[in-house]
Amino acid sequence: QAAPQLVDRIVAVVNKDVVTLSELDERTASAERELRRQGTQIPDRAALQRQVLERLILQKAQLQLAKENGLHVDELQLDRAVERIAENNKMTLSTFRQMLERDGVPFDRFREEVRDQILITRLREREVDDRIQVSDKEIDRFLADRAATGKQRVEYNAAQIMVRLPEQATPDRIAVARARAEKARAE
Repeated sequence: QAAPQLVDRIVAVVNKDVVTLSELDERTASAERELRRQGTQIPDRAALQRQVLERLILQKAQLQLAKENGLHVDELQLDRAVERIAENNKMTLSTFRQMLERDGVPFDRFREEVRDQILITRLREREVDDRIQVSDKEIDRFLADRAATGKQRVEYNAAQIMVRLPEQATPDRIAVARARAEKARAE
């Protein structure tokens, strides 16, 4: 009889799911390839593995929460997302697929990673982004505090300015909100 051989082992348990050593090694190798491609210095293997493991645990926990909340991505949505990624890389889908395979990334695994990222994004939007509300009073207080402290001028790069409006807002109310947004943008 041959001696037993270790095929794989569990390195972390995330609720009802596990992270295996082979999964961790695969993701670590992928991270190393990506860092090399970006020209970034690669940390020592143990430190990189710790970071990848933390990311895997967080990702699995988020995916479980997304599943518990009934979030899912259908095949059509996934196909469109993958096509957009290929287009953003200025490639056809078949060329993009060939590039992935050449880099050692099976296309099916790439699709599942995209699906996972979409789910995590939807979860974040549902659980976090929708709950963030900054009132006008908080903004005014912040601006007053900044002006009162006389600190050095701080520059902000605002990607979005949102001014809440009730549904069925009147044109006058919309104009007032637009003026407030423009004022905030100018400040």
